[in-house]
Amino acid sequence: MGKLPVVIKSNKYGLTVRLSDELPFAELLEAVGEKFRDSANFFKDAKMAVTFQGRVLTKDQENRLVDTIVMNSQLHVVCIVDERPEEEVYYEKALRLAEEMDTKDGQFYRGNLRGGQSLESDTSIVILGDVHPGASVTSKGNVVVLGACRGNVYAGASGDRDCFVAALVMKPVQIRIADKMARSAITKRTDNVEYALDPKIAFVKEDHIYVKNLVQSTVKEILGNQSESLDKNT
Repeated sequence: MGKLPVVIKSNKYGLTVRLSDELPFAELLEAVGEKFRDSANFFKDAKMAVTFQGRVLTKDQENRLVDTIVMNSQLHVVCIVDERPEEEVYYEKALRLAEEMDTKDGQFYRGNLRGGQSLESDTSIVILGDVHPGASVTSKGNVVVLGACRGNVYAGASGDRDCFVAALVMKPVQIRIADKMARSAITKRTDNVEYALDPKIAFVKEDHIYVKNLVQSTVKEILGNQSESLDKNT
């Protein structure tokens, strides 16, 4: 009996989808669609991160696989993560970060930003990938990186100091929030460096940019500061 074209393994926070490396990609898409249709009732609008295993995929193929999963199930794919030994911990932190942030008025960008690439948004932006050294992100709202933030990030570009930058790995070259700026002491960076997962959030308080662990108390502190700002302006 040959190996199955698609095998789904789940944990508390995400899915690992093992794919055959022998099937043509078009046939593989059909097999993925059938597998997730059969499992649709099990997922029931769940929010999960996904890892693909078993074959090398291009970014376009990853996107087509995600679209196929979404169209054939009630699953909401929050992000795609690479294989790593601490997968379950990574999934948990990615989902926690996505749920903590208010992104209903923002947009999503799926993929990594590499050196020389830039991304601009008039709304808050959630990046489902890494921001590599030499890449830049500019947003008039908040910036949330569900991956490693190691480039230049500018939130509150229209002058809003209540905006923030959050990331699963916070190692940027430079952060700007409105008219405030902070730079990293590390001057040399390469794309292949890996860092431990350590979700953090950067925000402006008392005229300075602070970077703190992303925990519920920090989120409440930021929301409290925003409420104070609204009270002062009314």
